[in-house]
Amino acid sequence: MKQLLCLILITFSLKLAAVQLTIVSEDLPPLQMNNHEKPASGAMVDVVHLLLKEAELSAQLQFYPWARSYKIAQTQKNTLIFSMFRDPSREKYFQWIGKIFTLESFLVALKSRNDIQINQLNDAKKYLVGSIRDDLAETYLTAHGFKEKQNLYLNSAYPALWKIFFNGRTDIAFTNSTWAYEIKNTGLDPNKIKVLYKIPNITSDLYIAASLNTDKTMVIKLKKALATIKADGRYQKILTKWHL
Repeated sequence: MKQLLCLILITFSLKLAAVQLTIVSEDLPPLQMNNHEKPASGAMVDVVHLLLKEAELSAQLQFYPWARSYKIAQTQKNTLIFSMFRDPSREKYFQWIGKIFTLESFLVALKSRNDIQINQLNDAKKYLVGSIRDDLAETYLTAHGFKEKQNLYLNSAYPALWKIFFNGRTDIAFTNSTWAYEIKNTGLDPNKIKVLYKIPNITSDLYIAASLNTDKTMVIKLKKALATIKADGRYQKILTKWHL
């Protein structure tokens, strides 16, 4: 009986190992980056690789524009997708494995600016705040009374925002959890920055999920693996490596 049980378990494990998983994502530095001819990189790529290793599964990672990745993950068998916002409109279309990152929003300033004190958002209206045009941050700030050319300076992209900020043309920058990576990638020093204020009510949880017709045993293994790498510190070590 014991030998039969072992044989069944071995056969089941071999069948599971033989199933080829596909993982789809989009290019979203520094969380996931498609390096084309080179291996993909990024904090969430590292997390997903570790997750697969812990679950003893293998997969092929493919990058597409988000709309295509989303459609593939909805329709194809044994397919995972990351990093994806979870909301009620998406809930029934996926098997949700777990949260892999939380994006938060902040107001930051140079450490040398001891004159800037922010206890609430309205305090920032006395200063010139840098943000990105047509971004959620612009919508949030204008909804709370900030006005362009008065106390709001809008930039086309983050490299421009950080260069203008470091040159002293803005006092404060509205940014998110990836700010240290962005600053370093622009060739500037993130160690010169201090967080003034965490913006309330702008928190976005990012998940890894599986298509509905993905093998449920795989999903269970991945859920357990994610819990394990979070509990033993390996997940946090990856975030620290990427300054997140």
